[in-house]
Amino acid sequence: MQSVLEYSCDVIPIPMKLESYEPSKSREDVIMHIGTRHVKNPQISIEAIRILRKKGHNVKLVIIGDQVNAPSDESIILRRSIPEEEKVEILCKAKALILPSSYEGFSYASLEAMACRTPVVASGAVPKEVVIDEFNGIRVNSYDPIDYANALERLLKDEKLWLGFSQNEQGFVRQFDHVNIANRYLELIRRFM
Repeated sequence: MQSVLEYSCDVIPIPMKLESYEPSKSREDVIMHIGTRHVKNPQISIEAIRILRKKGHNVKLVIIGDQVNAPSDESIILRRSIPEEEKVEILCKAKALILPSSYEGFSYASLEAMACRTPVVASGAVPKEVVIDEFNGIRVNSYDPIDYANALERLLKDEKLWLGFSQNEQGFVRQFDHVNIANRYLELIRRFM
């Protein structure tokens, strides 16, 4: 049986320099959404944050990407064309990454969040080999903002759950480190020589 720490896709993913990601010791009340194309569904994230705020959670949503129709209030922060280092810094301070995509490839954003030890709340469009439900994140099998708000609320209320996902992510993401990926490529080359 395959370990949950072993990626089972037929492709070798793009390597990551894990030393570029420094998890923050103090987290801010921020949920992060990366991408504003229509398939990234930023409106679902916006509505999920509105629901959480109505329930009394003082969280903000940081959306990284191009122009999006978003309300102008203090709970939604739009960031366009920011340097990669700044994006990573925000992600490493966030409480969670929300990814309600209707289409997603390998989901590098999820791996970046995991490198920051930031739990992921993702749609079923994110490969199940990347976000493993109740191991390194929460998979939401709908596009209903209420379901995303409920998943985020679980993370905000349950510190043990948040820490468990964060710790599991740390081990899971190591397999994508650039050194490990380079070794996998060498292994493949040796196998075919």
